[in-house]
Amino acid sequence: MTTLAMDTPREDPRSRANATLGMIFFIGSWSMAFGTLFLSFLILRERVGTWPPPGIVLPSFPMATVATLVLLGSSVAVHAAVKRGRADAGGFAGLWALGTVLGVAFAALQSWLWFDLLAAGSGPQAGTYESLFFGLTWVHAAHVVVALLALLWIQLGIRTGRYGAHRISTVQNTAMFWHFMDVVWVVLYLGFFVF
Repeated sequence: MTTLAMDTPREDPRSRANATLGMIFFIGSWSMAFGTLFLSFLILRERVGTWPPPGIVLPSFPMATVATLVLLGSSVAVHAAVKRGRADAGGFAGLWALGTVLGVAFAALQSWLWFDLLAAGSGPQAGTYESLFFGLTWVHAAHVVVALLALLWIQLGIRTGRYGAHRISTVQNTAMFWHFMDVVWVVLYLGFFVF
């Protein structure tokens, strides 16, 4: 353990509960925002009639499926890291790093989906499907970038001993936000690629 970890005081249960409650409220408010966007998506989708509309360039289903599996793998690794961190067991930093790397891979695959569509001449202005796809995935991507920065910040804190069993609430809350991003993407994936 580094000197910083020894100098960092243990979290008290009340602070941990307050931090978790704050994250629950934060995610709850973003759930309402994303819920409103999804409701708008469903209303506009219903007005189109045939979904996806005929004659449009669709995003790559195989690439989106791989991105979804990569993101799910990232969430599994982050969840396992939190369990290891809470128990002060080995593998905490390695699992968190794996989750972070998979998260970056997901962001790269999501970007590839956009560039693939843009290269085919399909952009957000091309129609209802495209504007919904780009708009919703861009909003999601902005949150993914913030979540990835948080994952990297935690990784640095794990390496320096700032986070571990003695201070786990920030790690747990960051993981909770990352899982929320996972759920939002799965809903987007189902809405655009499956149903």
